[in-house]
Amino acid sequence: MFTFKKFFFLSLIILISSCTPNNFEKIQNIKNFSIDVITPNDRYNLYFKENLKRYFNISDNNSKYILNTKIIFESTKTLSVSGQNILKSTKGKVDYQLTNKYTNVVVKSGSIMTFPALSSSSNSLYTNEKSIEHIKERLTKSSAKSLYNRIKIIISRLN
Repeated sequence: MFTFKKFFFLSLIILISSCTPNNFEKIQNIKNFSIDVITPNDRYNLYFKENLKRYFNISDNNSKYILNTKIIFESTKTLSVSGQNILKSTKGKVDYQLTNKYTNVVVKSGSIMTFPALSSSSNSLYTNEKSIEHIKERLTKSSAKSLYNRIKIIISRLN
């Protein structure tokens, strides 16, 4: 019985160790791509570009794709639950276009809408302005993550 347990665990370890490198190589090949990111030069688009650079492997000589992106914010007034205070609902919209750098063929283009974020109303204009700025920064960060995930899926399907 004791030798059977040893044989079982030894065969289990060999089976697991033989399957691991194949999956690891596939994961490494998916992450081994680099993209040039191009955005307009305003505050939130540069913030969006820096967040995308954190996710993508940015290098000058190895990039195969160019990603043109632009983020736009829309704010609308909405009523609160009690109906007395006016809140601002802010949404972010990301337009993107992924092109092959060598053939100039558009691989994928589209847009992503973020979930609306509500800002509270205050008597202070400074507080309202800072609240909107923080909301835009959070929306920029979350939309960069969702765009990265979408581009990662597109590139993994191409390979």
